[in-house]
Parts: sequence; C-alpha cells; structure tokens
Amino acid sequence: MGHFAKMNGLHLKHSDVEDIYSVNHGLADKAVAEGKSAHEIKLYRDRSIRAFLLFLVCCTIFSNKSSYYVDVVYLQYFQDLSAVREWNWGAAALVHLQHYLDDACLVTVNQMAGYMSLLQGWIISHFPGLSVWAQDPIYSEGMPRNAKFVPGAGHREPSSYRNSLDNIQTYDCVFSPYDDHRHVRPLINSCWFSGWLRCGNLKAKHLPERVLRQFKHVQGIPRKPDLSATPGMSLCEIDRVFMEELDLRMIAEEMRGQAVVSAWDHEPGYMTWFYKVSHPVMRPVQAPASPPRPPNLEVLIEAAEARNDPNMLQVCRGVRDEVERSLREGEAVEGTPVHGTLRRILNLLNPVLTCRRLKRGRGRRYNTRE
Repeated sequence: MGHFAKMNGLHLKHSDVEDIYSVNHGLADKAVAEGKSAHEIKLYRDRSIRAFLLFLVCCTIFSNKSSYYVDVVYLQYFQDLSAVREWNWGAAALVHLQHYLDDACLVTVNQMAGYMSLLQGWIISHFPGLSVWAQDPIYSEGMPRNAKFVPGAGHREPSSYRNSLDNIQTYDCVFSPYDDHRHVRPLINSCWFSGWLRCGNLKAKHLPERVLRQFKHVQGIPRKPDLSATPGMSLCEIDRVFMEELDLRMIAEEMRGQAVVSAWDHEPGYMTWFYKVSHPVMRPVQAPASPPRPPNLEVLIEAAEARNDPNMLQVCRGVRDEVERSLREGEAVEGTPVHGTLRRILNLLNPVLTCRRLKRGRGRRYNTRE
C-alpha cells in the first residue's frame, strides 16, 4: 500500500512490472531445475504471464497519458488465464479509445490516450494520402491489418492537416478499405449491434447505422442516438442488454439500405442533414484563404453528375434559342398576347446568359484534381 501511496493510485512503474516478470520467470526456471512440484512451478509461471499481459495491454489498448506506469486494475482480466481469450478485447479497445477521444474534444485537453496504433491505422486505411507511411515489407494478409503500415514522421504543424481535411474530396477517401482482407477476418454479425458497450467503468456508444459507408451500404439519415443507446443506462443494464438482447439490437436489413455503387451515393436529403448537424470544415483561427472547392460542393456536384441532372445553363440556352426561332419564323403574330409573352421570356433570359458569360471570361475555375 505504501508503494501505491507514492504513485498516487493503483499504479505500477514499467520497471516494477518488468522486475515482477523477470523474478518470477527466474523462479519458475529454478523450480524446474530443482524438481519442485508442478503447483509451485505453475504459480511462478502464472505470475510472470500476468505481469507480461498487464504490461502488454497497458501499452496498447489500455494505454494512458503516462509513459512510465500501468494501471493495476486491469489485472482482474488475468485472474483466470484460461479465460483470457474469451474476453471481448475488440470492444474493450473501442470503449477505451472513444473515452479518450471524447475527452480530447475539450478545448482544455492537449493530450490523447487509448489505442493510438488502432486509431492511426484506421486513419491511414481510410485516408491514405493524409499521412506519411509505407507498407511493412514483412506484412502478409494473414497478419492483422494494422501491421501493414509503417508510419513516417508526418507533419509537425496541425495547419497542414486542417487544410488537407478542408479540401478533401470524395476520391481521397477509401470508404471500405478492408474488402481484400475479409477472407482473413470476416465481418461478424455482432458488428451490427447498436447500443452501449462497456469496459470496466467506462461506456461508449456503438452506432453502426451512422457509418453505413464503412459497410458498403448507402448512408441515409440515421435515427437519433438515444433510440439505440438509452441515456442513463447502468453498467449492469448494459451487460444484460448485450447478453440477452443482442439479436434484438442488431441493425435490420431495411435500415442498412442499398449496396453502394458510386463513392458519393447517399439517400436524398442526407447531405442537407449532414451539414446541419456537423462541422465539416476545420479552419485555423486565421485561415489563409477559403478552400478552392469546398467538400460539400464537390459531393453535390458529383451526386448531380451521377444522377445525370440537367445543366441549367444549357436548359436556359435551349429555351432562348427556341423562343428566338419562334419569333423569327412568325409563329406568334406581333401584337398578340403570345408574342408579348415570348418577348418577356427572352428579355429575362438574355441578361442571365450574358452575366454568366462575362463571369466565366473573367474568373478562374479551380481544378482540385490536379
């Protein structure tokens, strides 16, 4: 207890965990050499294994903002070493990471914790042009996908990342980067669970209906988060729901929507909703200039092209040409109401087309694909 008092909590230094591992590993080898009982040998080996596993998880999925100690509370997961593989380590990593991501959104916080390798691998997979990285030469498809990347130094100034995010286009994002890895790690049905996940005293929302593009489905306007993850649920209730109502909490087929054909596919009205509830532009305090082509404009233009929407300028030109032809060929007798209507339509169209032609002549069209 005196040691924990010095550490201001239930923590152990990395060096302390290393000593526990080394001492017990040595005692196990000594017990084997001296012919001690199997129970005594197993006791020393189990202690060294627990020390190793504690160090492993506290440096990966349960990493904190310190670089020199581990949290002893996670020893509870290694009491029964035969059950270690039965723990849902993926959900634990997600909950722990989301907890620190939520914390990092506060303006007073300037550090991150959690499974940073997982977060960085996710970013590189979905936005390969955003960071400096290389593929590990020893990587094979049988290995975890995160082992594929060897991150580089990257950029030191956050402004470069902000500018890149402000100007990101549809073709810069890989929405579903794991398709060629599904033969190694298939998509399990429990990934469609929508509700609360928990790890220890931490809990986080898991809402796949809000990221359907990662599952190769057309994204629609999702339901409110409170309908999936009821506010105020206790940890015991979260456990009960996950164990007893897992099938009932799955995202139904009709909510998943249609399969994606084009990268910009989305349900009607989704983009309007998205720009009402989101903050799609990350500008520095003193932005040098507006993005040449905002991402929302890029998406809307590509969506219109995909739907083969008519070009309004061409439509106006067609109407003008048809009105001029009708007047020129005398289809409407001068002095009649129809002739006057056609003249008024022509007077409305000519200034619009003339103004558009002058703007195109003076302006510069940005090409973000260069």
